[in-house]
Amino acid sequence: MMARSCPRLKRVPIFALHLPDMHIRSLFFAGGIVLLMSACSTDLEVTAPYKENTIVYALLDKDSTTQYIKINKAFLGPGNAFEYAQVPDSSEYRDDQLEAVVQEVKNGTVIQSFDLHDTLWPHDPGIFAGPLHKLYYFTAPLDSSATYRLVATAKGNHITAETPVVAKMTPSGNILSQPLRLVTPTGTYASPSIRWISAANGRRYDVSYRFRWDDVVGNDTIPRDFTQFLGSVVASDNTGGEQLSISLGGEAFFQTVAFRVGTNPGVQRRIFKGVDILWAVAGPALYNYLQLNSPISGLVEERPTYTNVDNGYGIFSTRRFVEVTTVGLNAQTVPELVQGPYTAGLQFCVPGSDFGCN
Repeated sequence: MMARSCPRLKRVPIFALHLPDMHIRSLFFAGGIVLLMSACSTDLEVTAPYKENTIVYALLDKDSTTQYIKINKAFLGPGNAFEYAQVPDSSEYRDDQLEAVVQEVKNGTVIQSFDLHDTLWPHDPGIFAGPLHKLYYFTAPLDSSATYRLVATAKGNHITAETPVVAKMTPSGNILSQPLRLVTPTGTYASPSIRWISAANGRRYDVSYRFRWDDVVGNDTIPRDFTQFLGSVVASDNTGGEQLSISLGGEAFFQTVAFRVGTNPGVQRRIFKGVDILWAVAGPALYNYLQLNSPISGLVEERPTYTNVDNGYGIFSTRRFVEVTTVGLNAQTVPELVQGPYTAGLQFCVPGSDFGCN
């Protein structure tokens, strides 16, 4: 009789990490557990031989003097994994179990070394132990001409990871010197280009704008804003100096303002304050991670595992945020905001124009 084979189940990611930073952004990384079915048995083995993995997550930012690093452990054991998640020792190392430094490296030589210190931060409610979780940090100005190497030993497991730093990104073109021209002199919608020069080690650029105004309700003036994502642009390489751009569509802008501002019968007027252009720049390893975790568009649903941590899992990379603030509106664009087909009736006024707020 032919022997019957049994299917093998693959890794199922369940381990999530939360990292706050100065921009109050949260990102998550997956580790895993293993479900295993033996080749010729109908018994389901829900555990494998114990093995502990070190998980690292960090995004260094040159514009911040304090850099945060998440270092955790992931493992599989008998019992209910959701119960493990509620115990801090299941995912966090004790002080005597972890030694870690970050080295500043130039031309292969370690210039200086920074000890990591631990701290506790609040995190969002969920299946993991809370309301606080442990982070590690070091405080130092970063050098964009250097790379930074994490060297850690966690319960005898030696791990390393290295990243460059996103250098200065330079906005360019009319976005810096002229008000937004979203309507032409003939009354048609325009689509101006937002331009910039790519930074060394800056690979992906997520571009948004922030629309700001004040709601006047009775005797109160309430600052308000919304942020609208425009799209992502990828540089051809990591060397920097490349001219990049993205369009800001005039008609889409006014449609978005009408939708995002909404209606409030209590508002007597809305005072336009400005438009800010925002860039979020991802370093090389973060770009690779985002690419591999982008939405699936084909039939293949399995994603490859990405890590740039040697002898561990996770991502040790760099990012940077850039803003051009208080961009105004040109003479043709102002009346479109106040009385155009999409935003008429929203009670907008624009200080210093023919549609002032006096």
